[in-house]
Amino acid sequence: MKRIWPLLTLGVVAYLVFAIVTLPANAVLSRLAPRVNAAGVEGSLWNGRAQLLQVANISLGSASWNLHVLPLLLGRAQADVKITRSDGFVQTTVTASLFSGLRFDRTTASLPLAALPPAVVPGGWRGTLNLKLQRLVLDQGWPVQAAGTVEALELTGPARQPHNMGSYKVTFVEPAAATGSKTRSGNGVSGAVVDLGGPLQVAGTLQLKPERQYLLQGNVLARPSAPASVARTLQFLGPPEADGSRQFTVSGTL
Repeated sequence: MKRIWPLLTLGVVAYLVFAIVTLPANAVLSRLAPRVNAAGVEGSLWNGRAQLLQVANISLGSASWNLHVLPLLLGRAQADVKITRSDGFVQTTVTASLFSGLRFDRTTASLPLAALPPAVVPGGWRGTLNLKLQRLVLDQGWPVQAAGTVEALELTGPARQPHNMGSYKVTFVEPAAATGSKTRSGNGVSGAVVDLGGPLQVAGTLQLKPERQYLLQGNVLARPSAPASVARTLQFLGPPEADGSRQFTVSGTL
């Protein structure tokens, strides 16, 4: 009789493993509502896809994922995720755990600004956002670590008097490569800001501070090709420096 128990135990374990591996994806996603809604779900929990994925009333597009097995043994959920839209895409490896928030590795994305929540891009600004991030760590939805680049291309706005304000790039440095400071510290995440062409020549820094605060500051200079209205607006920033540029500061809370 005692010899039967190991066989029964092995049978139960084998059944549970089979049940988990073949668990339909829609059986899991349906448990995530109301924060997550999915339609046209196919495949399993480990390898599946959804024709339409919506998170917190934000439509993301179609999604596919491949869940890794080994990180689960360390108490982490890790998956390769790809989101496809008619106007852009996001591809990343996301890792979730109870103690370190969300981590995104090898993230590439191209999305219109209109796809972001209005609270993030107020004022009716238009353009394209390109991401190439080796690492991004979020704590309660706010960046606490970042390495890579973010580009805002062909920024046009604001809504009432739209102008093409050019293109800009923010570079976040790996902590080990940072000089004299750390990318992740009590001061938050910091990146260097430069323009990629357009009416304004810009050089500055972007800080994402704790408590969901941001600070953008630097120097700006109107190029000869800048519209007269844009050049006049810069006069409100105060007297120019020796090179003709003016200092600017933009801050707030999201």
